[in-house]
Amino acid sequence: MERTAWQHSATRRSFRRYWRFAWVWLGCGIAGTVGCPWIGIAADGAGVKWLGSLMAGLWALFIGASIFGSCLVFNAARMRHRLRRHPWRPYPVSVLPPGWGGPIVQLRPAGSGVVFVQSVVALNYRWHHVADVATLWFCGVPGQGGVLARPGGKPLLWGRRIRVSWIRRWRERAVGER
Repeated sequence: MERTAWQHSATRRSFRRYWRFAWVWLGCGIAGTVGCPWIGIAADGAGVKWLGSLMAGLWALFIGASIFGSCLVFNAARMRHRLRRHPWRPYPVSVLPPGWGGPIVQLRPAGSGVVFVQSVVALNYRWHHVADVATLWFCGVPGQGGVLARPGGKPLLWGRRIRVSWIRRWRERAVGER
């Protein structure tokens, strides 16, 4: 039986780092969302109107951080699900430059003419992890989505299936960068 990706220590370390990052965003967002109104009310009561106004603006930013953190935690749960159930498989890849979203990775299983297209779901400062590589590890179901990583199992990126069929077929035919 093949080892699951979760059994690789580098993968678990990378996942813990991602999980911690997600929960920090969510925790700070919730703390600020709950705390800002109380600080603003207390500041207004004490006659410090500028602080109350500042807290109203910060409150909106903390709501955004809570939403962002929730998305990260959800994505981490999806990653953990795939990592615990599937092995890492190396795939030769071509990377298409980002269009409206993240970069597009074409997974090309060796010995077959099939191309699986995955859109990288990550902030743009993490896109360089899929650029300039000829092989990526993939953990999941190629036609549906899964976790992408450089050989070695880190850093972890979520690759999702492109849902619009004509765009997916167009991206499957496109010639990527090697």
